[in-house]
Amino acid sequence: MMNYCRKTLVFSVIALFASVAVGVTPKVASESKGKVPSTIPVAKPEKIIKPGPRGPIGPDVPPSKAEKKLFANRIVVKSLTNKAVQLACDQSSKSDKKSLPPVVFLPAGKYVFEKPVNVPAGVTIVGAGSKTLCVSRDMRKALFSVKTPNVRITRLRLEGPGKNRKLKDHSTGIAVSGENVRIDHCEIFDLCRGINFSGGGGQIDHCHIHHCIRDGLGYGVSFYSGARVLMCDNDFGPCRHCLASNGALDWSSPKKLGKYVHKPHVRKTHWELVHNRFYGDETTDYHRHWVIDTHPGMDGTFVVENNIIENIRMGLGIRDGAGIIKGNLFRNFKGYKAVAIIITWGKHNGIVVKGTMPRDIDIFQNRFEKVPEKYRIGKAENVSIDGEIVPKTKTERKGPKTKIPRLKPMGK
Repeated sequence: MMNYCRKTLVFSVIALFASVAVGVTPKVASESKGKVPSTIPVAKPEKIIKPGPRGPIGPDVPPSKAEKKLFANRIVVKSLTNKAVQLACDQSSKSDKKSLPPVVFLPAGKYVFEKPVNVPAGVTIVGAGSKTLCVSRDMRKALFSVKTPNVRITRLRLEGPGKNRKLKDHSTGIAVSGENVRIDHCEIFDLCRGINFSGGGGQIDHCHIHHCIRDGLGYGVSFYSGARVLMCDNDFGPCRHCLASNGALDWSSPKKLGKYVHKPHVRKTHWELVHNRFYGDETTDYHRHWVIDTHPGMDGTFVVENNIIENIRMGLGIRDGAGIIKGNLFRNFKGYKAVAIIITWGKHNGIVVKGTMPRDIDIFQNRFEKVPEKYRIGKAENVSIDGEIVPKTKTERKGPKTKIPRLKPMGK
């Protein structure tokens, strides 16, 4: 009997090892008959999204088939003046939309603007690519003024008088206060402000904006007073600030109150930078300032996602607002105290702004290559880096965390 038990035990052990060798899972006592034992799921790695523009940019990108069909039936500008452009715009806005869509075509040539062209609602301005150049020699005016909704400006080059940063000009390429405005496939340069949204909203995409270098201003794009703008797939070259933003400040309040306050009943500014490239070169003195800026008083929200920011001294300067900084590539920073991201409370031109505080800012999944200093965090509230709150910013507050809206893209 003893020999039989020993033989049975030996054969059982041999069978167990054999089953493991051929990949058969042995039964577990707690498993019911006929059930396959559970396995531990393996988490899929998160997909890495390539930063930077997702396609070609600039005025010479060919229109799509749908755009060609839309642009084919149009009013053609007859001469190289702002008066002729304004006349065509006015004619297009008054036309029968069934027989003639509101499209104004600027053929190749150099158009000299003595005063702004006011673009009516629903009108599309389209040029012949880089061969259509609109030039402003007035340091006080805009080339195009868009106070109306549903306007599009595409396939143009806009040039200002601001080749020297010492010039005290206030020129603007496109001044916007209308809603649902799209500016795409343009080159904009040598202006005090390339594009300025004072209120209003819309999209800037597939543009090349560069050399807006004026001292004290020098903004590639600027957003104020509740503007809501999506910027995607653009190239931003040397500017004093490629992007500057603020809220709806009462500019007269320091004289009355000794500080800046916000105007009542104005929505908060919100902007998004998605899949853009920001770069520097050696041609200007741009590198004294960060390229992406929220002024004290911005008091809104922002998204900086999947951009390339390279060959500069300072990347983001966040002095107010709440937002997301995600999936960006920072590389090749150089110069005095070069740093990728600065977040700190500050004053506006040395004057306190009521309610200013950078807050609820989530920074994650960014990459850094040849960057001497990644972060410089000063006075702020609840700034997190890769899921961890920066200890000195941890603040207990009543109410929920600031919600960051997301804008819906316009067109392709």
